Order: sequence, then C-alpha cells, then structure tokens
Amino acid sequence: MATLKFILRKSSCGDCRKGSLCLRLIHGRKVKVITSSLRLHSNEWDGVSQNVILPKEDSPRYHYLSKAADSLSSYREQFDETAGRLEEAGRYTLEDLLCSYRCRHSLANLYGFAEQQARQLLRAGQERTARAYRTVSRGLIRFNKGHDIALSHINACIMKEFETYLKERGKAMNTISYYMRVLRAIYWKAVREKLIDARGENPFGGVFTGFQQTRKRALTIESLRELNNLDFSALLEQQALRPVDTRELLEESPPLDSRLYTSWRYFFFCFHARGMSFVDMAYLRKENIRQGVISYYRKKTGQKIEVTLTPLLQRIIDSFSSEVRNSPYLFPVIRDADKSARLQYENGLRLQNKRLKRLSALAGIEGKLSTHVSRHSWATIGKKQNLPLWVISEGLGHSSEKMTYTYLASFDRSTLDQANEQIALALTAPPTVTSGFAVFQG
Repeated sequence: MATLKFILRKSSCGDCRKGSLCLRLIHGRKVKVITSSLRLHSNEWDGVSQNVILPKEDSPRYHYLSKAADSLSSYREQFDETAGRLEEAGRYTLEDLLCSYRCRHSLANLYGFAEQQARQLLRAGQERTARAYRTVSRGLIRFNKGHDIALSHINACIMKEFETYLKERGKAMNTISYYMRVLRAIYWKAVREKLIDARGENPFGGVFTGFQQTRKRALTIESLRELNNLDFSALLEQQALRPVDTRELLEESPPLDSRLYTSWRYFFFCFHARGMSFVDMAYLRKENIRQGVISYYRKKTGQKIEVTLTPLLQRIIDSFSSEVRNSPYLFPVIRDADKSARLQYENGLRLQNKRLKRLSALAGIEGKLSTHVSRHSWATIGKKQNLPLWVISEGLGHSSEKMTYTYLASFDRSTLDQANEQIALALTAPPTVTSGFAVFQG
C-alpha cells in the first residue's frame, strides 16, 4: 500500500527564510518527492504530527496558514482516494500513482480547487454548500470520462455539452440549474483568486440557471387545520398543564404514536417559527434563546434570523425538556456528542420525512408531506393574507424576492376570477366626484 508523508525542506538561505513543504510518496520501496506551492517557516510546521501550526487570528500569517492547513487536508484526501482507486484496479507502480495524483491535486484543476473551497465552507459551518461543491464538481468530472478538468478549460461549449448530458440522463431543469449555478460560483471564485483569467467570456451565459415553476408543496389552510387538529394538539396542551413523562400520556391514548407525536411537534415548530428549515431547527441550541427571542444563523446562507418566542413555540420546546436535559440542543435530533452532528441530522431528516407521510395519511391530506412543506405553507398562507412580498421574503430569510416567488403557490382560478369581476365593476360603475377628481365606485 502506498503511503504519503510531508516534509519541510528548509531554505538554503537559513531559518529566516521560508522553506518548501514537500510530499513524499512511497510505494514498492520506491520514493518520489513532489514540491508543493506551500512555503512555511520552521516554526510553522510540526513534523511529528504532520500539521501546520496556526498562529493567533490577528497574525498577518494566519490567513495563509489556515489555507495551507486546508490544502494539506485536501492533499491527504486526494491521495487516499487516488491510491484506493489504484488498489482496487490491481497492480500499479509508483509512476502510475504519481501521474494520477499530479492531475488531481493542483488547485488549477476543478477537483483540487472545489475541494479546497469545500473545506473552507465546512470550517464556516456551511456543510450543505460544501457538499454541493463536491457533488457538482464530481458530476462534471464524470461527464469528462472521469478525468479532472483544468479551470481554464471551462468554457461555454463545455457547459452546453454538460447541460445536454444532464438532460439525456433525465435530470429536471431545476436540477440542471442547480449544477450550473454551483459550477458558476466555483468558477468565479477561481477568477477572483486569480487562478484563471476570465478573458471577458461567461461560460454560463448559454445554459439554464433560472427556476422552472414546479408543482407547489404548500398545504391549504384547511389541510393545515386538519393536521393541527390531530389528537397530538390535545396531548401538547396536557403536557403544558401537567408536565409528566410523555410515555405516561401516550398510554392514556393508545392510538397515538410517540414517534409521530415527535414529528408533529417538529413540523409545527418549523411552521410557527416563520417556516424555519428543518436543518436550522435541528441545530438550534439552548443558547440561541435570549430575552424571549430565538436568534440563529441560517445553515444555507449564513443570514441571521430572529424570531419572537411565542407561547406556542415555548410549549413545543418545553415538551422536549426531559429528552434534552443533558444536551446543549433544544431538540433531540442530534443526541450523541461523539458522533458526527451532520450524520445525525441527516438521519433525523430521513426519519422525519418518513413519518410525515404517515401523519398526512392520519389527517387525510392528499399529496406528499415533507419537512419543506411547512416553509412553503407559511409563505403561501402569508400571501393569501395579503402580506407584502418583501415581508414574506424577510420572514423566510431569503436574499431576494425572486427566491420567494418559487415558494408561493398560485392563487386558484376562482380567486382570480373574483378579482377580475371587481376590476370590471370598477370600470362600469358610475363615477362620483370628490375634490374635483372622478373616482370609481365598486
């Protein structure tokens, strides 16, 4: 099995100058050394732990060294992936390993740069965006027959061919748009960091990067009432009046399922917290509540959101108190401190969507019920209550009103017909004179 070790080659001018960090590849008793672009002082490298030594955040070298640490992790992951792939294929030489590795680790290539950016996003807590960078960049590499692609080779022709490739594989237009928008973000980041020269060309000008109107996932107010009026609402009230063990209450009402009760509470907490995303709910900590306000940063965008803690939201939070007594989190989605919080959230999301299907059947609701439905429903009901679009957009934490449009269900035809009749009546009604101006009645 091939191994990788990092060594700091000191400068010939002495310790006052930065040395070169090198990668030593070993396989079949042969050794090959690759000099990386990383330059470190001797006091910035720990050869025993094989890690970059980070200074204080106010140090002028902190930004560079933190990027170097990310690059180091990226080198290790790419080496493990390359070596693992060659091991599965059978016998290989050090030269095979070197050739395959060299084409993958360069930041001038899509894979290397996307991986570096993904690591920075992970450090910022933006796991979802980091995963998007990795998934989409691998998709383009698969299209390129498994070969990495130089960032400078990304152009309008390749993007158009990639769009066609995705269409032929049955991808929906919104999925294609997602791929293109993520690739566009990666590309322009590389331009800003001067890894490539855009030369005035926009590789994404001829591909679909918009939103295609899809079937709305919002519930009507009637369906929401049916869901809200399940026996769970009475159970929640009982807990508020007499805090006892949940299992004791459930024994008094045999038809109820404690797991469905949990999912019901999650759903309505998200709805009443202005359509909060399930991921943001799962990561809420007790420290996020201060002076009657829930304050948190959206996982997707990093935007700060503040929601007033209403009595109903407080009752839902209190109903989980016995399950999170020794946890920093408000809800028992992330339970084990020794396991990945992200994996626990993803498992909780799968269980929630599975149980919401059963809840929709209990409430007699047609159509698919999922975690995102509470968010769409909050926006759509807000629209039907004549809330201004900017208010709904701000409530959802959207960066633009354009995004909010994709959440809103269209008014049904009867509502629009009624509006049309009112407009027609306004034109045909006799005018009255007020302060010298004619106004329509109707």
